[in-house]
Amino acid sequence: MTRPPVTDYHARWRENTERRGVPSAVVDEIARRHGITERSFAVLAALTEINDPDGKSFFLLPRGSTGQDARDAVLLTYVVNAGTGYSDAGERPADFAETPYGADEMQRISDRQRANAWSYDQDVAFVHRNDGRLVTTPNGMLMGLGGNRIQRLFSRQGGTAWGDIFMVNVDDAGAPANRLRQIVQSGHSWYTDRKGRPFESGLALDRVLHHEELHSQQWAAKSHGRMIAAYLWEVFRDKGLRQTNRLEEEAGLADGGYR
Repeated sequence: MTRPPVTDYHARWRENTERRGVPSAVVDEIARRHGITERSFAVLAALTEINDPDGKSFFLLPRGSTGQDARDAVLLTYVVNAGTGYSDAGERPADFAETPYGADEMQRISDRQRANAWSYDQDVAFVHRNDGRLVTTPNGMLMGLGGNRIQRLFSRQGGTAWGDIFMVNVDDAGAPANRLRQIVQSGHSWYTDRKGRPFESGLALDRVLHHEELHSQQWAAKSHGRMIAAYLWEVFRDKGLRQTNRLEEEAGLADGGYR
């Protein structure tokens, strides 16, 4: 039995940068500052690729992935896609201008990963151990879904960001990898109706991921305990005092599906 050919993701990166019009100077700076070589992309070649309707690449992490494996795969997923598609996503204007692709943005993602190291060192194994699955995303974070009753406690409403991991709150029907594939390939965010049935919304997934990545930045800035306390206070302000949740506002209310 012959094995399927291994994708050359270094070549894919060069193709994507050319197709997206990324200046060669930007590509060279990424390679120089972050030590990106052909061998760097080996971490992606070992994963299962899932494509969204625009052709962007997401990668399914195998169970048993280490925190370092996940961290490297997340960063290289940002690199290989050469853009997030955020500014072009959806019919309505985005909440923010898209951050230019480049070495500075890659450094910011790397710094955020370091601040949210517990997401990789502890939570990647936690999700897999409780029967959930994770994919890397073009904007440099993880999106997860599924798991047992314990795992589902960590995802509320449309989903919840914990450090660098966005856990989608949708039933996995016992096959979280398949549901993640369905979500990515649809290009939209998915929710659960009042009867507990998953449904595809009209909100672009790229917009939601941008919103959740800003939450990841909040986790990095505030640290684990302070972020939990801050978010609980904002929920009280929202539900009890009828005031806008400022953490959600900072992450983009339209992008997050709040308006």
